[in-house]
Amino acid sequence: MNREQFAALLEKYRKGRCTEQEKQLVEHWFALLENENADQISDDSLDNVGQRIWAGMQEKACLPDLPTRTSPFRSAYLRWAAIAAALVLVAFFFIGKRTNRHVPLVAYAWEEKRNDGGNVLPVTLEDGSVVELRPGSSLRYPARFEKGKREVILKGNGFFSIRRNRQKPFYVHSGEVTTKVLGTSFRVSTAAEGRQTTVEVVTGLVSVYSERSGEEAVDMLITPNHTATFDRTAGKFAAGLAEHPRLLDADISFRFRNAPLSQVMQHLRDAWGVDVQVENQPVLNCPLTADLSGQPLFTQLDIICAALGGSYKIRGPAIRISGPGCKPRGTQAFQTRKPNCQPMKT
Repeated sequence: MNREQFAALLEKYRKGRCTEQEKQLVEHWFALLENENADQISDDSLDNVGQRIWAGMQEKACLPDLPTRTSPFRSAYLRWAAIAAALVLVAFFFIGKRTNRHVPLVAYAWEEKRNDGGNVLPVTLEDGSVVELRPGSSLRYPARFEKGKREVILKGNGFFSIRRNRQKPFYVHSGEVTTKVLGTSFRVSTAAEGRQTTVEVVTGLVSVYSERSGEEAVDMLITPNHTATFDRTAGKFAAGLAEHPRLLDADISFRFRNAPLSQVMQHLRDAWGVDVQVENQPVLNCPLTADLSGQPLFTQLDIICAALGGSYKIRGPAIRISGPGCKPRGTQAFQTRKPNCQPMKT
């Protein structure tokens, strides 16, 4: 944004042609620079206050004076533009507008934390929420959140533990992806080259959307142990499973004695919150005797398919088990393959 464009914005405000967002922006500028109670700026204010504020800003920011213009009103506008160019407020508003980001108007000072070390850096926000920044990552956040929402800007990778607040949703802007939650824990990671952003949910429910489409068109809802990966080239989200799923229900038993695979699969679904399917129905009849307690999900799957002589694949957010199958209980089983579990994650 150059000086001429900012002067044009002030001209639009004077003539009452600003959008509501532009109107609030101008009034925020006025409040920050001159009058804390500026709910409405008069023409006289715009005409007369520019020179006085400009003189004070010159002393603090060492900004050069502007050449005299024919119109005093125009000159005042251009002085305002130079002042605003020195404020972070300008960058946040117009970057957000260009990319459809819901970046807030700056009513409070923003801070930035960068993790240039080799360990995770915890950042505690004003509401008590905590962000664990991975090395090489940075987080921008307001010293105080707005009244109706909480927003931060992440570059790189971070783990979020968000305090629940139904009245103030929490937004994470990362690349072209916005993650919206009320209160939960999740990871956001953006590849070094910036082509992909992945959101992984640990607890709670998270909605994600591309900032190309906007919040009104939620692209995906993510539940615990699931991921959504946005590919910038394709402009789409792809669903997947967490690399290291967490046990969601520790009360579910994993001790089986001649239990059909159909029962084992239901225990997996309930305990881990994942979708487990079979590629061929006869495998559901195969009995399993094993104690899978205390094992990670994928280790449990390794043991199950080894016992059944089968294999499993990960297809998007689902796990699919296949094998030679068994006859219904009471008839002779007909497993023909040796125990062999080669998990194939696709």
